[in-house]
Amino acid sequence: MKITIATGNYAHTLPLGNARLEAGDQRFDVDWRSDRPESIFRQALSEDAPFDVAEMSLATAWTLPDRGVTDFIALPVFPSRMFRLSGFYVRDGIARPEDLAGGRIGLVRYGQTAAVWSRALLAHEFGIDVAAIDWWVAERQVFEPAGARIREAGGMDVLQAMLTEGSLDCLIATSVPAVFSQGLVRRLFDDWPRRERALYAGPASVPIMHTLVMKRTLAESWPGLAHAVVRGFEAAKRAAVDWIRDTDASSLPVPLQHGWIEEMLDGGGADGLPYRLEPNRKVLDDFAVHMFEQGLTRRRIAPDELFVDI
Repeated sequence: MKITIATGNYAHTLPLGNARLEAGDQRFDVDWRSDRPESIFRQALSEDAPFDVAEMSLATAWTLPDRGVTDFIALPVFPSRMFRLSGFYVRDGIARPEDLAGGRIGLVRYGQTAAVWSRALLAHEFGIDVAAIDWWVAERQVFEPAGARIREAGGMDVLQAMLTEGSLDCLIATSVPAVFSQGLVRRLFDDWPRRERALYAGPASVPIMHTLVMKRTLAESWPGLAHAVVRGFEAAKRAAVDWIRDTDASSLPVPLQHGWIEEMLDGGGADGLPYRLEPNRKVLDDFAVHMFEQGLTRRRIAPDELFVDI
């Protein structure tokens, strides 16, 4: 049998292209498909979703129980994790985070996972009342909180123009916007690598951006398949780490590769960013709080309610 799995084209998912999963007596050949995560997200929850297992925005997945969507289960696999301090782009006159209080901030979407973590940073690290900010978005979503001050701009190009014109104070973006590459705006945190190193307190401290969802009918038809998928992703990640750590040759076109890899993995075979629920409980509990505080869920949804027990 075949199982279709869709993720971004990452070093730690590439080995899935040759994978075979075993669930009881049944073997599943993996049909791995890669695309930009945004494209996968849009297709994965549709009625005619072409994937059995797909990468998904953590924030979107977190809203499923609240919205009564029961067609999918979430698996405790986290393909994308990163701090987002590099993603705050500001106009002239904004010198520090506190200058954003009561201001105007642009986002791709209000419920984007990066936006959830970014608002939590502003609120909890810098004491900013995020409810008093005007949020301009490129795109609306069905699960936006009713009381939030959200306005639609009409696209990322419009948001970038608003930032350069001064009608936005800040743009929070996951990809580097053209106006920054053109030197028209600057980052709020010029020293973001140092700040992120200071925030890092081990793997469990790194914000989770994406998870996996699996069709519930498939999981119920083949007991043990969800567990097999998680094991397959863990094996793929181990293969990627072994490849990156191999000192026979440079696997990445960057200087000092092996030194910083060894430093981040503590010089051994440590899993830098583990999957499964227990190693990530704190960061997931924090995210549950942020989703509820920001009105993206009507109640605090515990990780155990969202993720399958593996």
